Amino acid sequence: MRPCFGIQHRENIIDACVIRARQPHTLQRVPIFATALCRVRQGEKLLQWDDRQMRAGPQHLILMPAGRELGISNFPGLHGHYIADVVTFPGSTLRNFSSRYGQQIMSHRRALKTDLCVPLDRHTTQAWDQLLASINADAPDALRTHYGEAVLLSLCLGGQAGPLLMDRNDPLCERVQQLVMGSPERDWTVADVAQHLNLGESTLRRQLANEGDSFRNILESVRLATALQWLQTTSRPIGEIAGASGYASASRFAVRFRSHYGLSPRELRATI
Repeated sequence: MRPCFGIQHRENIIDACVIRARQPHTLQRVPIFATALCRVRQGEKLLQWDDRQMRAGPQHLILMPAGRELGISNFPGLHGHYIADVVTFPGSTLRNFSSRYGQQIMSHRRALKTDLCVPLDRHTTQAWDQLLASINADAPDALRTHYGEAVLLSLCLGGQAGPLLMDRNDPLCERVQQLVMGSPERDWTVADVAQHLNLGESTLRRQLANEGDSFRNILESVRLATALQWLQTTSRPIGEIAGASGYASASRFAVRFRSHYGLSPRELRATI
């Protein structure tokens, strides 16, 4: 896997990063903003959602649908390391896939499963390896999409793609998230976001409230999720990450991070 400097938000592009750790650790309430697939190369991952939990290793593919909030524990393997590849899928890729392969999706709908940790079969493994190879080779977007759709189709044929293709039913929330993810360090206000989305401030607040969310919650969730990715996938100093994530105070960032995820940025870094 090529050197990685963290997941950078690049809309409409399938991209990947590597997560590593030397010590076991648990992260609570991890929000998933962009649908992703994860495969552990070394070690194990414990995934918790709703009232369920499952363990996954190299023989599984882990589904992380946008809109979910997950509990995640990473455990190093026998060689002392936890290593996992994570591939993010933009919403446009999922929508185009659903449109192109609607017949196959419908024909397997009765067999749809809701597990987020699914066993890898021969065809899905082959498609996954080709997808990673295309990303590592910096292949054109069209080729990445081709191999990405091959992974989705393989999952679909096995009745495993259901959680990835469910409609989140929160388009405004997603649009706000995507906007903030492009520049998490910016001093965003409701007025800024409303102007970018061609909405009135009161309309933006009201529609987000109707979706059970708020601008303040989205802003902090995106900033903390961005910081989490950089802490796990780069060697940037914690103070620098705090600033790049939109926090003027590193100490306040540390307090908010610990309150949300259950461990401090320094404690997380100590596991990597």
